[in-house]
Amino acid sequence: MKIESKLVMTLFCILFWYGNAVAQTPKVEQEMDNKRQHIVEVATLVGKGDLHHLKPVLVTGLNDGMTVNELKEVMVHTYAYCGFPRALRGLQTLVEVLAERKKGGIEDNWGREASPITDTRSKYERGRDILAEISGVPADASKAGYAVLAPEIEVFLKEHLFADLFERDVLTYQERELATVAVIASLGKGVEPMLRSHMNIAMNIGVTSDELRNLFAVVQRNIGRSEADAGRLVLNDLLHSKGLAVYSDAPSQILDDGVKVQKVAFHNRFLIDIAGDLYLPKDYDETKKYAAIIVGHPFGGVKEQTSGLHARRLAELGYVTLAFDASYYGESGGYPRRIESPEVRVEDFSAAVDFLSNHSAVDADKIGVIGICGGGCYSVSATQIDHRIKALATISMYDMGRARRQGVGDSQTYEQRMAILDAIGVQRTAEYSGTARKDIRALPEKVDASTPKFAIDFLDYYDNPERGQHPNSTGYYSYTSLAPMMNFFPFAQIETISPRPVLFIVGENAVSAYFSEDAYAKAAEPKELFVVPGATHVDLYDQPEYLQITLPKLDAFFKQYLK
Repeated sequence: MKIESKLVMTLFCILFWYGNAVAQTPKVEQEMDNKRQHIVEVATLVGKGDLHHLKPVLVTGLNDGMTVNELKEVMVHTYAYCGFPRALRGLQTLVEVLAERKKGGIEDNWGREASPITDTRSKYERGRDILAEISGVPADASKAGYAVLAPEIEVFLKEHLFADLFERDVLTYQERELATVAVIASLGKGVEPMLRSHMNIAMNIGVTSDELRNLFAVVQRNIGRSEADAGRLVLNDLLHSKGLAVYSDAPSQILDDGVKVQKVAFHNRFLIDIAGDLYLPKDYDETKKYAAIIVGHPFGGVKEQTSGLHARRLAELGYVTLAFDASYYGESGGYPRRIESPEVRVEDFSAAVDFLSNHSAVDADKIGVIGICGGGCYSVSATQIDHRIKALATISMYDMGRARRQGVGDSQTYEQRMAILDAIGVQRTAEYSGTARKDIRALPEKVDASTPKFAIDFLDYYDNPERGQHPNSTGYYSYTSLAPMMNFFPFAQIETISPRPVLFIVGENAVSAYFSEDAYAKAAEPKELFVVPGATHVDLYDQPEYLQITLPKLDAFFKQYLK
């Protein structure tokens, strides 16, 4: 039975891949692992009350290595959504299965119990903070209408559901949310808002959209097509609200200049969904293949700012271009939010190459990259190890590793760096024990007479609604991210990019100019350092008088090397 099940799944995967390939879908479906499949199946069948089919599913789960306590916990969890009667009937079915197996000489692994709760705060406070953590909604946000009408039920939810249940670590938060979505989907019509809410939470804590799609395949198999299709509609609506569109036939928007922009999504090798805007030239011809350019945004930025502006302008010049949100930021996935991981940021560029290399509009041998500000150092690191990138340009590049180790202008001493690392260690210990996460802002919190001009320049871009202000770009990131950033050396093997070309564009008056100068000195030919007279770091983001200089330079560079 187990071999047959795996064979069916293998055939399903092959057929699914083939169907996607025919449709030129740029994203390959990722199945849930066996444990999550079992969790979803148990939750759907308990929610439906289908004990006849639940029994063999429990047997298969035990045979595949799930512990008794894990299966028990799934059913304990489901009672919060489908009620005691069905949860208790599910537990009774598990008792029967265990008794039959014991009679047949099978001793099942009970697994570990839930860890004792050591947090001395009230259950309400603990539940409140867990809900804020997994939902991303601040604990002091305005209360929902039902909570205003019936404040007691909000207390029950936070004390019991999000404290008593979610604190039981037999299942992870992700596994609990998959079980929740599965059981709500099995209930049928009338619970769509709750279904959407819990799918949003699931994605917020790292469940992929592909896992949710696979969940509805399980619902369809165990409950019915109408329930599964209803859930798929809610999921598609949620994905579109996040700017995520998995398939290449997502609707395009025609901009004033005739350029088409299309919402796309692809995942990196960590299975984090990356949200992007794909720009197609005005006279785009579906029968042709185009040179393509990936544009990476600055540290703390998002695709709707300077990277999107450059992507659009280069599409006007005839390229297919892609601006994307880095993992943990903007509309892309990744949890916890606002984590700065150099390895993942570098991987995002290669994931973008994966996507474009498989796109019907792109010549896979003509893919270039532009990295802006912090995106510049990450793009340099990516190009060193990804030979599919045929040409690299950076604009106002920041070496995020050096900047965090030594400060802007190398103003931070070794002793200061060591003190920061000591403080990060203290903070990590505290956060592991339950202390709230500490976030810091890359921009000044306030401006006074001592604020340097370059910092004011950044504020004039990121906090200015006429320029780069965007709700997804706050400038905040986790304090503990400083440590891996300090450990990042993006130019360690920059000479290995050769013989592929590198263009460093920098403003004459940019505070960051020395980063590009250092990279240029270490790089091998062909290389060029292009200095824009009079420009500051941020001027090159969006100021028209400087774009008139940099865009033709970029166009000439890519036309020369992507041919």
